[in-house]
Parts: sequence; structure tokens; C-alpha cells
Amino acid sequence: MLKDFVSNGALLIASFSIMGVLFKDKPINPSSPLSSKLYWGLCFGVLGNILMTFSIQINATTIADLRHLAIVIAATFGGYIPAILAAVLIAAGRILLFGMNESSLLGAIGAVLTGILCGGIATLNCSRTLKAFIMNLIGLLIVSIIFIIRIDNFPTLKNVLTIHYLISLIGGFFAYHFFVFVVKSYEVQNQLKHNVMKLKETEERFRLIAEYSSDMITMHNEKAEYIYISPAVKEIIHFEYTELLGKKMEVFIHPDDVAQTKDMFEKALHEGVAESTYRYRTSKGDYVWIESTLKSVHFEEDGSKKVIIVSRNITDRKLTEQKLQEANQLLNQLSYLDGLTGIANRRYFDETLEKAWANSSISHTPITLIMFDIDYFKKYNDTYGHLTGDFCLQSIAQAINNQIAVKSHYTFCRYGGEEFALISPSTTMEEGMKIAYQIQGTIKLLKIPHISSDIADIVTLSIGFATMVQQL
Repeated sequence: MLKDFVSNGALLIASFSIMGVLFKDKPINPSSPLSSKLYWGLCFGVLGNILMTFSIQINATTIADLRHLAIVIAATFGGYIPAILAAVLIAAGRILLFGMNESSLLGAIGAVLTGILCGGIATLNCSRTLKAFIMNLIGLLIVSIIFIIRIDNFPTLKNVLTIHYLISLIGGFFAYHFFVFVVKSYEVQNQLKHNVMKLKETEERFRLIAEYSSDMITMHNEKAEYIYISPAVKEIIHFEYTELLGKKMEVFIHPDDVAQTKDMFEKALHEGVAESTYRYRTSKGDYVWIESTLKSVHFEEDGSKKVIIVSRNITDRKLTEQKLQEANQLLNQLSYLDGLTGIANRRYFDETLEKAWANSSISHTPITLIMFDIDYFKKYNDTYGHLTGDFCLQSIAQAINNQIAVKSHYTFCRYGGEEFALISPSTTMEEGMKIAYQIQGTIKLLKIPHISSDIADIVTLSIGFATMVQQL
């Protein structure tokens, strides 16, 4: 029975993941359009019916599942419309899937009543988390009443209610916070897309205005000396006409950009067209970013060539691009980190192992992989609770990470759950065994209590490792 309840919870969370991916362009919140609320209500109703197909048969006429959590999540995030729609669909499915009988009618009535009450609670002015918790309790209360009506045997009733409350509260907690994660993840992605679109629109408007009103147009001889400057020079680099006339460009260009600017000027002279981006010193002494298009013009009168440069100030765009690049770099870094322990995650492990294996193939040097997990960690969580379990994982990860920090070529990752892995390039079997013993000793020194372990009264590790060398 407990196994089936856990399966319901896992199915609920997996469904949220799929729904979040499929419907990322139709976010659900109290202010969503009616069509979106109906769409999500339909999805939660279908989810509730799926949960019913994986229900637990208590006796000949009584079943249990977590379908009320689909209604709770619909009401919490979308309000009364998706909650009631989901409840009605679940009620209809209860009768269609299991036939018209007393048990089905009670289940259908309970689903509708849950939807109505949760929809009402959704209108309350309190935190979303509190509303979700209250809705879950109400759903459990309604289910409890149905169980009391249907189950005559008190020991069976007590066992069913105990397990159902435990799994529903735990499943509801994880389902709610997982759905919050799904919603926020796609809000961040949509906001990033919106910002990128705004950046592109701003740049296009800027270019259009600059081309027709505020571009600085200059003309240069073959020595790159100014022989003409348009009035826009005052707005862009704050110089007067006479301050630039007859002087070379390189005098005003940032030293780090002089070489590439000279190359672009020579390219324009010989190939006709070139583009350059560089920093230009203004009359105030600071530097602004300038984007220039260079085009050479041949004067038949004296056989000389002139270069016409159309320039614009792109400092704002450069700063925006820099901020966007920094944000992208941060997001990329976060995608390779395990959120709980702060060390590398499974994705980083897979990519690093592939690269290390390829390097080992080329250099024909050994590569050692050490993997370990915490002994009886499920019992640890059952005894001390998941929050203490999380702290245990963090402590172990930090201790090992500190131990190997001096070895820059090592890669330490959380492989999954209570499992960890260490990739050690250019490491022999003997060295790998030494590292494994050091890791085991480090964890023993932490002396983390584990009274539920079958082998020790502190947290211990089981470690395995393998060393491979690709021969010529």
C-alpha cells in the first residue's frame, strides 16, 4: 500500500514537469486569461483521472489516491476556475472509470466539494503556501470522511488514514514546491527572452535614429588625418571642429585599440569597405565606445584616396551586452552546480568524464573514477528527517571538496541522491585507492551520528573505484 502511495506522488511530480515543459507559453496565475485557466483546469482534471487509474484498492468497494492534490495545485496557482473544472472532470472520471455505485458517487461528490472549497480558499488574502497547506488539509478531511463511511474495520481504517495523511502531506509539500520551481523557472526564461527582444528593438531604433540624425561623419586622407568632421562631433565625442582637423585618428583612440583600428583603416583603403569598434577619448578625458563604418573613395582629380567614416556612440549597447554576457555566464555556471551541496552536478560529471576519457585516449595516461554513497541513508532520513539529511549531504560534500581542493585536476560531483563521484585524470590504481581511503577517513572524522545504521553509530561511506589505461 505504501509503495503505491509513493508511486502516486512520483507520478504527480513527473506530470508537473511534463506540463511545465509543454505549456510553458501558457503560464498559470490568478491574473491569467480565462482561456489559460480553462486550459490548465482541463490538464489538472486529466492528471487527476490518471492518478485514479493508479489508485490503491483498499477493499472491494474503496480506493485511495492523491487526486485531490491536482485540485489543490490548480486552486493554489490558478484560482477557483481551474480548481472547479479539474474537480468536475475528476468527478466525472470517477464514475466513468469505476461505474455508477456508492463508492464512485462518494468519490465524485468528494472531488466536487474539494474543488468548491479550494476555489473559495484561493480567494483569501494570505500567502500562497498557507493556502496550499489549508487546501491539502481540507482535501484530506473530505477523503477521511469517505473512508470512515466506506471502511467498517477500525484497524484497517486507522492504517489507511495514517498512511494517507503521511504521504499526502509529504507529497503535497514536494508537489507544491516543485510546481513553484517549474513556474519560476519558466518565468525567468520568459523574462530573459523578453529582455533580449527589448534589447534588439532598442538597438534597431537606435541605429535608425543614428543613421538619419546623429551619426558623426568624418573624412580622412591616406594618413588617417581628419580633413572633414560633421557637426555631430560635439554630441558624440564633445570636440570642436578645429580641435580634430589635421590630426590623426590614433591620437584619440584607446592604446589597446590602435592596432586593430589601423588594420581596419588599411583594409578600407585597399578593399573599399571595413568596420571597426573601438574606444575613443572625448574632450572630457573619458572613453566612449564608437562603432564605425569605413568606405574609401577615389578622387580622380588628384588620384588620391579618401576614407569616409560614419561613426556612432554605442557605449550604452556595449554596457548592456556586457551585462547580458555576465548574466548568461552566471546562468551557465549555475546549470552545472548541484543546488543542495554547491558542488558539480550530474550534467557536469557526464561532460567532464567524456572529456577526460578523450584526453586519456590521446595521452595514454590512466584515468581513475571513484564513486561512493552514504551507507543506509534512507534510514538516516527516516530517523533524523529530510532537512537533517540535506545538512548531512552538504557537510560530506564540503568536507571532501575541501580535501581535494588542492588537486585542481580532480572533478568532484554529486552523482545523484546520496551518491558522489570523483574523476581523477592521470591517477593510477594505487593513487586511487589512497584517495578512497582518505575520503573514507575524512567522513569518519566528521563523526556524524547515525543510530539507524546497521554497521556503525556514525555516518559511513561505501566506496568503489576503477582505473583504466588505453594502450597504444
